[in-house]
Amino acid sequence: MHFRIYSFIMVFCIMGVWSVRLDPVWTQEPVDYTEVPASSRLTNIPQEIAVGADKVEDRLITQRLAEVFQNLPELANVDIAVKAGVVRLTGQTSTKDAHEQALELAGRVEGVVSVTDEITQKREVRERLTVVQEKMVDELNNFISYLPLLIIGFTVFLVFWFLASFIAKWDTLYKKITPQVFLQSLTKQIVRGTVIFIGFVVMLEILDATALLGTIVGVAGVMGLAIGFALRDTVENYIASILLSIRQPFRPLDHIVLEHYEGLVMKLTSRETILMTLDGNHVRIPNATVYKGIILNYSRNPKRRFSFEAGIDNAVNIKSALQLAIKTLEQTSGVIDDPPVRCAVEKLGDSNVVLKMFAWTTQDLYDFGKVKSEAIRAVKEAFDLANYEMPEPIYRLKVQEYSSPESQAVFHQTDHKKDVPEPAMPSSPQADVMKDNHIVKQISNDRAGNEELDLLKT
Repeated sequence: MHFRIYSFIMVFCIMGVWSVRLDPVWTQEPVDYTEVPASSRLTNIPQEIAVGADKVEDRLITQRLAEVFQNLPELANVDIAVKAGVVRLTGQTSTKDAHEQALELAGRVEGVVSVTDEITQKREVRERLTVVQEKMVDELNNFISYLPLLIIGFTVFLVFWFLASFIAKWDTLYKKITPQVFLQSLTKQIVRGTVIFIGFVVMLEILDATALLGTIVGVAGVMGLAIGFALRDTVENYIASILLSIRQPFRPLDHIVLEHYEGLVMKLTSRETILMTLDGNHVRIPNATVYKGIILNYSRNPKRRFSFEAGIDNAVNIKSALQLAIKTLEQTSGVIDDPPVRCAVEKLGDSNVVLKMFAWTTQDLYDFGKVKSEAIRAVKEAFDLANYEMPEPIYRLKVQEYSSPESQAVFHQTDHKKDVPEPAMPSSPQADVMKDNHIVKQISNDRAGNEELDLLKT
């Protein structure tokens, strides 16, 4: 594919060089209009007309134009008539360029006041074909004479091309510059393009067609600007991928939250970041969004805290409940000792006291969700064994009635609160809290079967 592109560029450049060499606009000397009489630039425009001794005779004007036209084969059939400084041109020319040249030469002669154009172009098929044939023969002869320079220039360009390919394969050099595979590839492309461009400039110098370089650069700039606007999002994502590969805000298999999507990082490509959600779904997020977005990375620090609430009855001893919760959490599988477990009173409700527990786990060994679930289960069972009630909301209805003193005494006796029992630890077996690897296995299988470049590789 690259060979076809480069071949097309070479053909385009050779055609451009050839057009530059043959175009008389590029080859002929520029006309200095400051030294050309006004009549050559402003035909049929009123100007000062010489009189007396300064007046140029019509005979001299006719003679001078006739001498000039006789030395130009294309103007040999043009007739000249001059009267009072007014030149009248008649006859035929074979091409439009010859027609315009006759008018220009007539206006440049000293003493010419105005030029009347009555020249017509030849319409005969044979003569026109003869003119075309002569031009083709001349161009072919010029091309043959120019062919050695074309071969030399093209050979020099090929030397630079192969040199660029050799430098691009020098992996050791690029590994010293950057460890990132993507940046290595980008550096190779920049170096190779630079060497090829130098070879192209040298080729143009050999062919004496450096004027073409400015045209190509101008066209390339306009095309680049147009393509940049058309592919603005693509270019933005590509630049963001370069910045992300340098900054490395996450690594493969990191557990992150990005743009409301939570999952494990699969890979970073030149266009998008691919996540696998905890449900096993693929999410592709544009790199521009990733670079400008807020990233929550759970894997950079393996220690992660979890918390939950539990309510107890107002009659329960709060200090004993806190000590029981701490002791239970410390013995729960997956809960680590550093940082330590902490429990506190969150709030006092109408019919209960809400306690809040804080504990830490390490995600490189244990599953965060499993550890939290096991901790809640263990605390609930410990409170049940200790007869620490976790009541539902209670609504008290106060009913006022007349009763005897004996019934009031009985009522107070039945409303007496029981003593709080000593806390007891649950004896149920611990649940499995080890980290699951099924998502990691799915990602590994997907990465193994996908050859797309991953910018996160080092």
